[in-house]
Amino acid sequence: MMERRLSVPAPAGGQSGFTLIELLVSITVLAVILGLLGGGLRVLARNADHNIDRLQTTDMLARAFDILKRDVTGLQRLPIVSARKPRYLFTGNPQHMSFVTIEPPYPTPEGPYFIDYAVARKGAAAELVRARAPFAIGMTSFPGATPANRVSLIDGLVDYRFRYASKTDKGIVWHDSWPYPTRLPRMIRLDITNAQTRQPVSPPFVVALRAEAELDCLQEGQGLCSANPKSELLAKFDADPNAYRMKAEP
Repeated sequence: MMERRLSVPAPAGGQSGFTLIELLVSITVLAVILGLLGGGLRVLARNADHNIDRLQTTDMLARAFDILKRDVTGLQRLPIVSARKPRYLFTGNPQHMSFVTIEPPYPTPEGPYFIDYAVARKGAAAELVRARAPFAIGMTSFPGATPANRVSLIDGLVDYRFRYASKTDKGIVWHDSWPYPTRLPRMIRLDITNAQTRQPVSPPFVVALRAEAELDCLQEGQGLCSANPKSELLAKFDADPNAYRMKAEP
């Protein structure tokens, strides 16, 4: 006898699928996972924004230091007579500094330029502004600059302070304002600190002057210029800001 196989339908309770409770549990788990992912993405986005701001600040500081280094290393020992006393064409205090330097011939026209660094306050923020003007014989102070020749090097919630190094018989001494008209600083330093925490934003910018003597007599008949390239207008060890003399080394 041939065997017959009969298919018996499965009971209704054994049908495959999700119950309402299982669906609610799945939705809850999915919501938790999405919440965790969203929180992680927000943290990553904040960190990315912070890193971008830090990179932009680092780049801004690096460019500012490069410009300051170029200006200071090109600084000219330019003697002038003021109030019948000889002095170098250099002024410096914690918030302001001006001098004459030689800029590279490209992209600017070749020649000496009067450079002026100044701190400009903007509420809680401050910016370090570099201005320049072509130098002309007879100038004794910075003549001012056009808007095109004024550049903001650093801007933010920071404070700036220039300092100036002199060499004494006891070593290097740092001054907040340069007091010696007959000498130039050995080094120039720029400190940048956070205006709120007073903590340094970066290591100090320190640049040493390369000029050791007058490179040229820009004014004919200038009594302070000497044919000897090692002549110096100085006060010994910067001991007396009012003492000055010409020293010509053989």
